[in-house]
Amino acid sequence: MTDNINYNHIVEYLTKTLPDTTGYLKQMEEYAQENNVPIIQKEVRCFLGMLMKYKAPENVLELGTAIGYSSLFFSDYILPGSRITTFERDENYYEIAKENIKKAGKEKVIDIVFGDAYENVKKVSGTYDMIFMDANKSMYKYYYDTLFPHLRVGGIIVCDNILYKGMISNDDLAPRKQNTIITNIRDFLDFLSHNPKLETSIIPIGDGVSVSVKLTE
Repeated sequence: MTDNINYNHIVEYLTKTLPDTTGYLKQMEEYAQENNVPIIQKEVRCFLGMLMKYKAPENVLELGTAIGYSSLFFSDYILPGSRITTFERDENYYEIAKENIKKAGKEKVIDIVFGDAYENVKKVSGTYDMIFMDANKSMYKYYYDTLFPHLRVGGIIVCDNILYKGMISNDDLAPRKQNTIITNIRDFLDFLSHNPKLETSIIPIGDGVSVSVKLTE
């Protein structure tokens, strides 16, 4: 699979080389493939696993649960006694994710909240060590502005699909109906890259991932 970020042969090589999942994660990957459900790609999963192994976050906030794949993957990397809170607006995905979390025995670790991230982020309290954005890409700046006070210094913000099928770099790839989202993501990337309160890197894997470390309040 490619999103116009990397050559097909590179993606195929990484897919063959990087380790596979097992158990319920493998089953969820197969379900996602069969039902066209968007989940993080293999190379992104492995990168995030390495990042979380290093950071060992206590509390994680996720925007965009889908069927619960990322949340369940993250649950293997957080510290004992920690929590993952995740928002999902699609009722069907929400119900599937709840069932997947229950089957995995992670109900006490993962708190899934139904509703649009736009409204739910306004209700967030407490602090987080990691925020993973995978909801409405056009709203990333709004999510950031609302959630930045809830990210501890030294915590990380990870944004998926940040290169958006390669359209960010090339107007010829973007249909007119995508103009607004492309403009918003470009502006957000520029903001992240030049924000003195952050140290940001943009990783061209999957559909593009940005990782920002909070340096100061």
